Amino acid sequence: MENFLHILMVWVHIFGIALYVGPQFFLAFAWVPASRNIADLPTRNQAMRTITRKFGMIGGIGLTLIFIAGMYLITSWRTYYGVPDDIGFTDLRFGVIFIIKMNILLVMLAIVGMHMFITGPKLVDAMDAAVTGGAPAEARVKSLRKQSMVLSITGLVLVLVIMVMGVMLNATPFSLQDA
Repeated sequence: MENFLHILMVWVHIFGIALYVGPQFFLAFAWVPASRNIADLPTRNQAMRTITRKFGMIGGIGLTLIFIAGMYLITSWRTYYGVPDDIGFTDLRFGVIFIIKMNILLVMLAIVGMHMFITGPKLVDAMDAAVTGGAPAEARVKSLRKQSMVLSITGLVLVLVIMVMGVMLNATPFSLQDA
């Protein structure tokens, strides 16, 4: 039963990651370039609002699954891998990698939060204002678009680094060695 639960939680963790990362690639490499072909700005802006709202929901579900499965996996790692209690968490590469991974996760979540709750809404509002505002409003959109791209790319790079570290944790001949 323990193996089944572990395998299930690894799958849930990976599924959550797919739900979180997949839409990021879609937005960056499919939606943003394609949306530039929508000449009617109000239609483009409404589509952007709809897509980013759906992305937020899917990403939130993904993060929830990642958190739930991750909590199970980290609380059961000693038992699953047969690591004795007298070995300290950071005595093994596993613990060091995990701590670094969680710190990068916190930075990534801060960047995503800044994008979702500050820069993104400002950008969409500025895009709405640009419909009637002319050149000054367009300049604001351009500036916010750059900020949005920097935050998006940084968040995506960090999540890819986090994924590599997750793979490192599961490569037990490597991660269960002395740090």
